[in-house]
Amino acid sequence: MRNRKFYRQVAILLLVVLLGYAAELHAEGVSAAYLQNSGERTVLELRVTDPPPTSIIVNQLLPAGVTIKSASPGYAKFSAGKNVVKWLLKHPKPGTLQIVLVYEDALPGKGASAIIRCKSPSDGTLLTIELP
Repeated sequence: MRNRKFYRQVAILLLVVLLGYAAELHAEGVSAAYLQNSGERTVLELRVTDPPPTSIIVNQLLPAGVTIKSASPGYAKFSAGKNVVKWLLKHPKPGTLQIVLVYEDALPGKGASAIIRCKSPSDGTLLTIELP
């Protein structure tokens, strides 16, 4: 009888620890990488986990003098003076999303950089991903 109670307590403790660990794996909700960031095109890939954040804000900082020919998906705002292109992705679904910018001329230097912000779906903390 005494051993059974001990094993039950150990099992409950292990379950609590494992559930906490699983929640930590999905805490960020988003990862990002450039698939292409040179020439006349930038491809930024976002991987959204389940559960997803309620929204994702993507800011791409472009080198001075770059002219955008097309964007997919369309951006929410472009600050020409700061060379910042902004997307607000509301209620993203889990999976992969690509943001593609095509330019009039080849990108100079190191190309674009990105700042991605979202709130953790598990605890609501603001998360930031910076890509050079």
